[in-house]
Amino acid sequence: MYLHSPTIKQPNKKKLIDNTSLIIFAFSVVFYSRIFCSITHAPSILNIAHFAIVPFVLVVVLLTSRSKDHKQIAIAYSFLLGIFIFLVAVLASALWNNTGLINVIVSFMMLVEPFMFLLAIVCIPMSAKSVTRIKNWLIWSVLINFVLAAVQKPLIDAGKLYANGFNGTDGCGGVFFVSGAGNYVSASVSVVFALYFFTNQKTFPLWMRIVAIIAAFWQILFSDSKQIVLAYLIAWVLLILVNSKDFGKTIKLLSAIALFGYGFLWCVQNLKAFAAFTSWARPELYGPDGYAWYTKFYSVRSILSYYQSPLDWLFGLGPGHTVSRLGVWFLRDYWSILEPLGATTNPISQEAMEFCGNSWLCSGSTLFMPIFGWAGIWGDLGLLGVGAYLFLGYLAWQYFSLDDALKITSLAVFVMGFIFTQMEEPGFMLSIALILGLAWQERQLKKKIQTVRRGKEFPSYQLPITNSL
Repeated sequence: MYLHSPTIKQPNKKKLIDNTSLIIFAFSVVFYSRIFCSITHAPSILNIAHFAIVPFVLVVVLLTSRSKDHKQIAIAYSFLLGIFIFLVAVLASALWNNTGLINVIVSFMMLVEPFMFLLAIVCIPMSAKSVTRIKNWLIWSVLINFVLAAVQKPLIDAGKLYANGFNGTDGCGGVFFVSGAGNYVSASVSVVFALYFFTNQKTFPLWMRIVAIIAAFWQILFSDSKQIVLAYLIAWVLLILVNSKDFGKTIKLLSAIALFGYGFLWCVQNLKAFAAFTSWARPELYGPDGYAWYTKFYSVRSILSYYQSPLDWLFGLGPGHTVSRLGVWFLRDYWSILEPLGATTNPISQEAMEFCGNSWLCSGSTLFMPIFGWAGIWGDLGLLGVGAYLFLGYLAWQYFSLDDALKITSLAVFVMGFIFTQMEEPGFMLSIALILGLAWQERQLKKKIQTVRRGKEFPSYQLPITNSL
C-alpha cells in the first residue's frame, strides 16, 4: 500500500486573466458600485452589472478549473443541484401566477447570486499566493468601508455631505453610500469580517485583531445599527442549542453570553453612546395585542388576504409580487428598464410601503418593518421557494461553517432575514460568501501543506500502515 503526497497545482500563466483575478473583480463590482456611482454620477444601472458578471465568472471557473479534489467536486455538484432546485421553485411560482420572465431572472439572481459566488470561489484549486491576494483585497476593502463610514457620519451631521434624504446614521453607509439602510449593510460587513479576522487570522498580532472587533462595534454605535447586535445575540443562543450535545462547549458559550449580556446591559444603563438601545424597552408594544406585532406582521396578513387557492401556499404570489426587495424597491427604481421587458407587479408591494410610511414605529426602527427577507421569499415563492432556499443555506452551513465564529455569522444571516432585507443585499451577502469561501480555501491549503510535509518526512515506502478491525 502506497500513499502519494498531493501536489499544489501552479496557475496557468497563459491565461489572459486568472480565476483568482475574476473572483476579485466580481467582488469589487458588487462592493464598490454604490460609492462609484455616487461619486462619478454614473448611470445607476451599473449597480446591477454584477447580476451578469457573477454568473459569467462562475461559468468561466467551472469550465476552466482543473481541480481533482473530490471534496471540491462533491460541493460543486451539491450546489449546482441546489441552484437548479431553486430555479425550478421560481419558475413554478412564475408559471402559477403568470409572472413576467424578467421577474424570474432578477428574483433568482437576487437570492442565488451569493451561492453562485461561493461556488466559484470553492471550485478554484487555489495556491497560497492566490489565497493571500484575495485576503489582502478583502482586508483593504473592509478597511476602506469602515473609514468611509467613520468620515461620512460627522460630515452628514454637519450638513457638508448630502445623504439623499437619509439621516446621519442611515447615510453613513461606507462604500454603500448612498442606499437605503446602507448603515446596516456597511456595519454588518465590518462585524462579519472582524469575527473572521479575530478567530481565523492568528498570524496577525492579537492587539490588531482586538482593534478590529472594537472598531466594528464602534461602527454599530455611531451608525445606529443596533439590530446587528440583536441578530448576533439570537444567533449566539441558537449556536448554544446547536452545540447542546457538547456539554463543555455549551458551558463556555453560556458563560460568554452571560458575561457579554451583563456588560452590555450595564453600558446601556450607564453610557450615553448606548442610549439608542433603550428605544426597544417599551413593554406596551409587545403585549398580545401590541402594536409591535401588528406592525411586524402586517405583510403576512396582507399576503394571506390575496390568496385565492390552497396552492398559493405552495407557490406564493409570484416573484416580485410581494415584499421582497425586488417587489418593494427594485421594480420601482428600475421600472423604466424592466417594464419594456415584461415586468409585472402586485399592489401588495406598494401597500406595504405606504403602511411603513404612515407608521411611526417603522420610521423609528427597521426592527419592526413588515418588509423583511423571509416574508419576501415566502410571499413571492411560497413554501416551495422557502424550502429550496433553506436547502441552499443548509449546504452552506454543512460545508463552510467551519468554526463557531462562522457558524454564528451564518445563523445571524438567518436571523437578519426576520428583521429587514439584508439577505437580498448583494454587497452584504457576497462579502459573507467571500469570507466563507476564503476560510474554506485556507483550511484546504493547510491540509495540503501538512500532507506534503508528512510525505517528505515519511516517504511513501516508509509510511506506516494502520489496520483497523
